[in-house]
Amino acid sequence: MRGVKIKTILVLVLIASILFSQNPEWINFTYGNDVYAVAFEGNYVWVGTSGGLVKFNKETGAMIFYNRSNSGIPGNLVRAIAIDRQGNKWIGTGFGGVAKFDGVRWIVYNVLNSGLPDDKVYSIVIDEQGNKWIGTHHGGLAKFDGIRWEIYNTSNSGLPNNEVRSIAIDGQGNKWVGTWGGGLAKFDGTKWIIYNTANSGLVSNYIRSIAIDRQGNIWIGALAE
Repeated sequence: MRGVKIKTILVLVLIASILFSQNPEWINFTYGNDVYAVAFEGNYVWVGTSGGLVKFNKETGAMIFYNRSNSGIPGNLVRAIAIDRQGNKWIGTGFGGVAKFDGVRWIVYNVLNSGLPDDKVYSIVIDEQGNKWIGTHHGGLAKFDGIRWEIYNTSNSGLPNNEVRSIAIDGQGNKWVGTWGGGLAKFDGTKWIIYNTANSGLVSNYIRSIAIDRQGNIWIGALAE
């Protein structure tokens, strides 16, 4: 499955109230940057683009743009967004590390001031305990509980590749980690199980995205090889 690069579409929304109709309504919201991440918070949609972070009000259509020139965001390439239970936005950037944004203040975590192993961040998910799981370009997988950092890489764990493009958490709390070249890893907090083209039906070892449906099925988007 080849990834699709969207040049001009900010958000393409399928209206939830008519998901089951024969002719669902689609609405386009356009902005001139590539879109990498979308997160929802009440009436707001947070969108990560190659030009910064966008806060979009679904009711009014108003947009607020955050970039390096007008905010504390550490990079304009926003690849990941996750929102915790306190409403903090965790923003993963292409070159500036991770930023925590509470709506007013920005706190930046990078390789110089924290335990983050790489400033190029691809993915962020938050588990039931509030831990942030962060996938990086060459630094492996990082777990951050707000104080302590724990790093998983090919040297100290069963992670099959240090480039982590995607992460998802299932109903049992297992972390499903998509790597770029090493296939898919399942981590229960202790044991690692690796799925790749040699030992499973996985069609590619280059994993771009992972989603888990209500039945617990793992849906995997991969690079065609």
